[in-house]
Amino acid sequence: MIANILAKQQPYTVISEDLFLRLGDGIVLPDEGQSVKQLSENAAGGAFDPRDLEEISGEKLGYKATWVPLRYEYYGLPWDITGLKLESLHSKASDIPWVVVINGGSANLYEFFVTPVNQPGWGQYLAQCTNVMLCSIPGNFKYGGWAQPPSERLPQYVLDQDLSDEEVKIRNAVYTMRMVFEGLKRLVTNETQGDVLLVGHSTGGDVAFLGLGDVDMTDRLKGRFLGWGSGGPSNLRREWEQSVGKWESTVKKLSGYPPVWELRPRNGPEYVESGYIGPLNPCGRPGMHDVEVAGRWLSLEARRRPNFKQVLQDVEHHGASELQEKIEAEIKETLCAAAARIKMEEVFKDLFYTNQSPVMGYEKMVWTVGKWDKGHWHKTDIDNARELTIANQFRDKNPKVETRVLVYDLPMTHYGHIEMPQQLAGGLIAAIQWLAQ
Repeated sequence: MIANILAKQQPYTVISEDLFLRLGDGIVLPDEGQSVKQLSENAAGGAFDPRDLEEISGEKLGYKATWVPLRYEYYGLPWDITGLKLESLHSKASDIPWVVVINGGSANLYEFFVTPVNQPGWGQYLAQCTNVMLCSIPGNFKYGGWAQPPSERLPQYVLDQDLSDEEVKIRNAVYTMRMVFEGLKRLVTNETQGDVLLVGHSTGGDVAFLGLGDVDMTDRLKGRFLGWGSGGPSNLRREWEQSVGKWESTVKKLSGYPPVWELRPRNGPEYVESGYIGPLNPCGRPGMHDVEVAGRWLSLEARRRPNFKQVLQDVEHHGASELQEKIEAEIKETLCAAAARIKMEEVFKDLFYTNQSPVMGYEKMVWTVGKWDKGHWHKTDIDNARELTIANQFRDKNPKVETRVLVYDLPMTHYGHIEMPQQLAGGLIAAIQWLAQ
């Protein structure tokens, strides 16, 4: 059914709730996810060691799990990026591209592997049909998780070493999207073979869009794009917000953020305001208000979810180059105060690199989005839906490219991967198969 829908070029296509609920029917976990659930529940706060997955047989999981951390140097500093490889046992998995999932700004791999209540996550279902790698961007994963509240946490930029406050501030200040992409590229190059699809959720979408402009990734991407709550590259997002009169308020909001050497912790009320809470959230109970659901979600994930975001990452995600002078001054202040041996000009030239993301050269593109994803769709005013607007921008620049937008017509939010992981996996597998044709 989805294949027939994807065959037709339309501005966007609404996938009915009835069809969506049937999408994951054929995806079966051999042990119903019990091995992973037990591992999660036996670990403090659910922050199990991913290396322990390697001891569970593939016959129980439906895939072979391998933990692949990678250390690389950028700006003269060591950084660790991590990947959880799920090599599918399905006989035809090698016929379609690897799916490389890149987390959003305040999440990590756990969000895509298990739900907040330790039920099977999106990645487990995807891996029944295709090879998957769940990536955590530098700083966002820590063995055993974080015991401190988000406002007191430090990113774990180097897995086997707790850096000093001064070292962490330096890395916060130079946390560019270009640095993150370099680690992702090296991880993908080292650990996967053949075609790939970079699926960046939320802020991770900006990292994924850098792929087509990189000589080491172009041949493997083959001009394909697959999005789940991914939006568009910051250059097109900026262009859209300017066209609808949002840009001035965006820049004003970002200019009020803390300096780049600090972190921005996330909280329940912010999640509610952002539209991240809906009736399908597995943390909800009858009679609970949205802020209570958000509080329970963040409480359940308190240890394994980082729940902080680097300020520079957020500013670059919005493409707010008007703030470059301010950002450069804060970076200079940080590096000079710490007497850091980093060439500032190398950092400065990377700033707002995502504003240069390629917007031409694609062959086939698919956006998928939940109807209640406040930041990426619009329940009542479709003309202001970001995913459709971004897709149309690509269509204008690539008129011959097959471009699809799939909207799931049920109250699923930006976090549909924890709300309806099995069905969402079914929809994504159908899109992957169409892209691979």
